Amino acid sequence: MTDAPAGVTVRRLDAAEIDAVFDDVFVRGTRCSPLDAGVPGTPGDPDTPQWLLAELGDGRITGVCPRDRWHRSDGPGTADLSAPPPVAPADRVRVLEVLVFAAHAQIRIGEGGRTGWISADAPGEVPPWLRPRDRSFLLQGWTGPEHGRSPGEGVPLTVTAEPSGARAVLPVVWTDFSARVRRVRGGRAIAEGAGSWLTVREYWAQDPGTGTVGVAFHRLTGLSTGPKPTGPVFDPGTGDEPVGGTLW
Repeated sequence: MTDAPAGVTVRRLDAAEIDAVFDDVFVRGTRCSPLDAGVPGTPGDPDTPQWLLAELGDGRITGVCPRDRWHRSDGPGTADLSAPPPVAPADRVRVLEVLVFAAHAQIRIGEGGRTGWISADAPGEVPPWLRPRDRSFLLQGWTGPEHGRSPGEGVPLTVTAEPSGARAVLPVVWTDFSARVRRVRGGRAIAEGAGSWLTVREYWAQDPGTGTVGVAFHRLTGLSTGPKPTGPVFDPGTGDEPVGGTLW
């Protein structure tokens, strides 16, 4: 593959920017300013959500910042299912990976909190076969009295559970999965699903020797509930994907 994936720019964060991420997200609990700053040409929108997925040596922390303040899994009602936040600088030794992301950009801080990067779409056109692709992945879990709960009125977090008993605090107002078959032109059918989704943007690279194309980089872009936010859809009888966005 080529050295750089097409359509994405990645910039290394300096020490002050990494400190600002930890201070905003974990200490003050306010909107992540380095994420809103983005990269040149792709600033964030203060009216759009930010999300947090943090993997620590002693557990996980998840969260969502709908506008000004974070709702994190280490707060009231869900702290028993969460790791404590890395508030003191010495706590960063617990960090395996911290992802803070929004629709326009993603910040990734690596093990020990020592290094970090911000990624976003790069300006300019790329060949059609290398254009970034948006995908959505169904989040697993169920809610309700037997499975999970919301930690409180107006808190955009949900405790979900698997039949195995494993539980997670997900930074989304949950929708259980459902599916339906819809008829389209020509009498064909497509299967449509609704649920809770993680969205991802994939970036592609091409091997200059063989012309082979593959996914070389990705960033998280959000969480949502409702109908599947990205394609593809399928014919439930044949498994065919749509042509030009519609099954003919």
